[in-house]
Amino acid sequence: MALLTRGVARIITSGQATKLLSTTSMKSLSCGRGLSFTVSRMASSVRCTGRKAEVSPPSHRWFSTPAAESVRTASAIEKCPDCHSAMTGFRRVMIKDIDPSIAPVTAEVVDGKSIQLEWPDGHRSEFDWQWLQDRSFTQEARDQRREAKRRKLQLWGSEQLEKLQPVDFDALMTDEMALYDFFNTIDTVGLALTRNVPCKVGQQQRLAERIAYLRPTHYGLHESSVYSKPNTSNLAFTGQRLHCHTDMPQYSSPAGILLLHCVQEAEEGGENELIDGYHAAYQLKEKDPEAFHTLTTTPVSFAMHGKDYIRYDLEKTRPIISLNPEGEVVRICYANQLRSALMDVPVERVQPFYRAMRAWDDVLYHPDNCILTKLNAGEMVVFDNWRLVHGRRGFQGGRHVQTAYMDWDEVRSFLGVVRRERNLNN
Repeated sequence: MALLTRGVARIITSGQATKLLSTTSMKSLSCGRGLSFTVSRMASSVRCTGRKAEVSPPSHRWFSTPAAESVRTASAIEKCPDCHSAMTGFRRVMIKDIDPSIAPVTAEVVDGKSIQLEWPDGHRSEFDWQWLQDRSFTQEARDQRREAKRRKLQLWGSEQLEKLQPVDFDALMTDEMALYDFFNTIDTVGLALTRNVPCKVGQQQRLAERIAYLRPTHYGLHESSVYSKPNTSNLAFTGQRLHCHTDMPQYSSPAGILLLHCVQEAEEGGENELIDGYHAAYQLKEKDPEAFHTLTTTPVSFAMHGKDYIRYDLEKTRPIISLNPEGEVVRICYANQLRSALMDVPVERVQPFYRAMRAWDDVLYHPDNCILTKLNAGEMVVFDNWRLVHGRRGFQGGRHVQTAYMDWDEVRSFLGVVRRERNLNN
């Protein structure tokens, strides 16, 4: 019945007591084995009859929440096939069938482990105490859930070069835990290095397919070969220096992960510059709050057009530094070489923007922040493209690097699957 998803509002826990709360005043009940809970003032009277608490019809509307709508326990699904699909776990109830004013008629503790609610139409819903605890609406519980989901970031500077622990490529191709540790490192530290990669095209696709697949771009469906080419529309396909940037800022959704595989190293030059953009952003915030505010609020257009695997004309406007609602840095989108000359800001904001850009550049290129390293043939560096700012020194000779991308959704899905299946805590 649709009522399964309607009425358990604002379920919170306090010690051993599980409570049902609304925005109105509360009436406390003691049911069964001394487990106490509270039913919101949904009714003109409430009475307890042994293990069953009877609630008379509600006298006013009360606030509905998603708590009861997201039942995922197998018992709840099995007991209410009309509300959830037992095969998929998906909710079947439509929003139009949810009555925000619905209230349970009775609430009964079952074996001290769950609570059973009866609704006006006679339908019964049963909720496990632990399931309710996990969805508590207390500030403490919500803070704990957010903290548990928060990425365990490790910020770093140039010292990180000495901490890089290269992983053998064969291990990534054969050992799921080695693969998990490798990409979990990218999620927390931002980059990882693998060695003994065969010096031929296709290795990034092999690695990606251990998890999901590569992200298609205007460079092609799979990998792209980066070496000096005549008549190119991309500065990367020359031997000139590439200043520090993130890839694909001109896309609505830039690829989350960048894979660089060195097939042939340059005879001279071609060193890579790697910078923790999150660390640099927080440094800027501390040293120059005004510049930080400017780069988090000024819309910047990044544009690119030309022909590669397809003809392309791409442009996206966004701040260089993006924050979440808590003010934490969540994405860097920066490529001065692709920054459009068109600025959608009042003229009086132009000079402060350039001043902020200069302050940002000074932080990025500070020797304490920048790793300078040269990839050797058979090495692959994989890093967070939403976090790392990278560049390349000019080079001479036949340097050949394969470039490919992955998306964070598939990678974090893989990490979550492994954690669940292997009961990992991190």
